Amino acid sequence: MNKFSQYQDHKLVFQYDVEILTEIIDVLKSSNYSNVQYMPPRFSLLAIAKEHENFLNFFTKKKHLLFYYSLFPKFYRLFLTKQLYICFDACFLNKYISKTELLKIFSEKLINKALLNNILSQKEDMLKFTLSFIPFDDYIFLREPHHVYDAFSIEPEKTGHPEFDNRVWMGADSIIFARFLKKYLNNKFYSRAIEIGSGTGILTIVSSRFAKSFEAIDYNNRAIQYTKLNVAINKIKNIKTHYSNMFKNVEGKFDLMLAAPWFVDLEKGGLEEVPDIMEGLKQYLSEDGLCIMTLNSYVKNGKDPVIDYLKNFVQSTDYDLDLYTIGYNVETFRIKEWKKYGVDYCVGYFAVIKKNGKGTLKRYEASIFRKIRDFTFINTYRIFNRF
Repeated sequence: MNKFSQYQDHKLVFQYDVEILTEIIDVLKSSNYSNVQYMPPRFSLLAIAKEHENFLNFFTKKKHLLFYYSLFPKFYRLFLTKQLYICFDACFLNKYISKTELLKIFSEKLINKALLNNILSQKEDMLKFTLSFIPFDDYIFLREPHHVYDAFSIEPEKTGHPEFDNRVWMGADSIIFARFLKKYLNNKFYSRAIEIGSGTGILTIVSSRFAKSFEAIDYNNRAIQYTKLNVAINKIKNIKTHYSNMFKNVEGKFDLMLAAPWFVDLEKGGLEEVPDIMEGLKQYLSEDGLCIMTLNSYVKNGKDPVIDYLKNFVQSTDYDLDLYTIGYNVETFRIKEWKKYGVDYCVGYFAVIKKNGKGTLKRYEASIFRKIRDFTFINTYRIFNRF
């Protein structure tokens, strides 16, 4: 048996069989499962400002919408084939599905193998996948089951689900960063690359075609296992995954570095891990190297802490930094915390950092249409929620 355990460096949380997962993914691909990535699955009245974008994208297939909301999510389901309808409920939403329904997609032999390997769980005559299958372009990635993200909280000890405390994130921000990397790195090639905090491995895997060798590190053992699993099922050969808290177990220099630092501490404004990564560039980024990060800043009283930090950093070095504004938002799920810390809104960035420059920071603003849409939503939300 080609057990996933053969890839381990540390104690595994799960013991999935790569061959069985690969069989499942092959069936999904033959069923055109990739088409569900263009469908917003959840209802929200807050989607009113962008429903026209959802509608156009569903037919033009330019943007991944699996982690987005819609006023009419059931409308988009009308366009799914019966097979895709079952696949969507079973493999993305992780709903219990009857064996009779699953047999319309998967062979009985494959279902039985998945049950024995705990890829499927059973409750009476109903079956449920224990992983969520996320299509992105031509890839399919594995992440925690869908209900884990429904219970997701910035403070996991308050969720009431302690089994989720060590879970691994993959959401809309992961997809947005992956799309940016594909576009920015196109026609470039690097000798030695690394991702700091690989999570599910989506960024490393999508970027692996642009480097001769790639290291993916994380301090969360569960994240390491997800990265290894996704590397295996996507048959990527140039990625090495191992444990490291920041740069502690890293050696040598890299000409490409990726990072999506964690940002949850409102008091620090989104800067928990950024200073450590920026300091690490001095030792681990090669002289002609490139570092690309995604950042989130919590603006208070008009002051942007990430911008202020980066300005001071480049002024004290010879680094050049290009800052691309992704958009503006409000985290509706923790608005009480925002009120407590006086947060006005948050802004997302892609930061591209180069050594041996002139110590300059250039900011590229989002389009005027994006700013109008985002701030219309933010201000409307502020009015109705009095913050």
